[in-house]
Amino acid sequence: VYMLDELHKSFDHAERIGVIGSPSTTRNLTIDILGTAADKRLVGSLCIFRFKQDSRTNYALGQITEIKLRNVWSEDPTIRGLIRQKGGIDPITEKQDTHTAIMIVGAVFINTSNGYEPSMLGTVPPTGTPIKLVNNDIIVGLLSRYTHEIFYLGKAYGSTILLPMWFKHFGYDEGGAGEAYHIGIFGKTGSGKSILAKMIMLAYARHRTMNIFVLDPQGEFTKLKNDNRLLNILTRLSKQVLFYDLHNLVLSGSELFLKILGISKFFDKLGIYHDDNKERAKIQISRILKGRAGTLTITAEVKPWEYHKSEVFDRVVNGLKDQNVLANIYSGREYHDRIKSALAEDKDDLYDIWRKTANLFAYEGKNNAIEINKLTGTVTMDTNGKIVIIDLSESNVPSNILWNDDIKMIVINEFLQSLSKQAQESFKRGRLINTLVIIDEAHRLAPREKPENPELENIKNTFKDAVRTTRKFGLGWLFISQTLSSLDKEII
Repeated sequence: VYMLDELHKSFDHAERIGVIGSPSTTRNLTIDILGTAADKRLVGSLCIFRFKQDSRTNYALGQITEIKLRNVWSEDPTIRGLIRQKGGIDPITEKQDTHTAIMIVGAVFINTSNGYEPSMLGTVPPTGTPIKLVNNDIIVGLLSRYTHEIFYLGKAYGSTILLPMWFKHFGYDEGGAGEAYHIGIFGKTGSGKSILAKMIMLAYARHRTMNIFVLDPQGEFTKLKNDNRLLNILTRLSKQVLFYDLHNLVLSGSELFLKILGISKFFDKLGIYHDDNKERAKIQISRILKGRAGTLTITAEVKPWEYHKSEVFDRVVNGLKDQNVLANIYSGREYHDRIKSALAEDKDDLYDIWRKTANLFAYEGKNNAIEINKLTGTVTMDTNGKIVIIDLSESNVPSNILWNDDIKMIVINEFLQSLSKQAQESFKRGRLINTLVIIDEAHRLAPREKPENPELENIKNTFKDAVRTTRKFGLGWLFISQTLSSLDKEII
């Protein structure tokens, strides 16, 4: 245990750089810089002062954000003219300079019988209160009782002081915040955004029950496959790291299948060109798959993961030849003949499109495949949390699936909506989902401007709804982007 008097000693031995001056508020303190510290690089420095509040000893940590220099003599027009001619006046320039700093208080600790506990700055200490530079001994002394909770994300700006931070998990258990946090990391290319995100990922990975998902559009996080050092750290933290290619996630639902089939060339190839007729055809195909179309006597419903089979496609072809089915798509007989002709002459091409679409819903031929609903459902289990990295870079898309930008956006949106739904249902059962989702290059999925692609617009709307609603569910979002202006305003 770090004794209380040791903190006093560390503070007394710390370097003094100034005193509290006037005017000061609880938000911004004015610091009169001592002459001995006037030439130090102080902007960004962590500082500390000791003060009394309610007759008890408190320590306040803060950061210097700005330095101001003033020389009232040199502001006189006559003196300023002399300085301009001579370059300086010995008894005035430099010797009459005064330096003041602006300090923002970030944390306050109060002395209790159990050590130092978080408090708040409820008053402004008197002028002349010493301001000292923080050193690592002071940090250790203040936070000795929280050692197991602290994570050092890096060093304080412009110093060698390790910067202690709390990264609480999002659950109700010990060390939890009871709600999620949304986080933004912004910086130009090469500034270290991804490295900082990986550090934050490690900070949250220390919590046994916390889950982390990563949407990785450039493969930056997928490189962890070959980062033995980081993987070893995660292994010691009992965190399982799973990697998935986006196209290996298995979709579900007949409605989604028909939606994707609609953006393929299937209906055009079938001779159905107008949107209204395409929608009618979708309804009829859905009924055929469920065994309730036209005069068909088939009653067994086909499941989406079976759609890729040739016998299922034959069933659809036979169903589309039924006169009652055709009548529900087109009223004119010439259109019926056009569809029948396409089914006879272009059956192989139609099956190729059908099979590639259906393979998005199948497990066969996919390595490490998992249904999206099952993947997101793992976060509701009371087991060790996982880190799931989904590679969106499309480096090795199989030739036997239908894949384009629209389908890619549909799959991403299915994942986002499934995760949000899992979070809401878990909350109704009295449990927080305790999950963080990291979105690298977030401006690609939630840009400031209105997207031309309607599927991208759907993703953007899903994000906008999620950031408003999922904090209380224990589902947080970490957006990584190059600038604030590149990300949607409502998300910011």
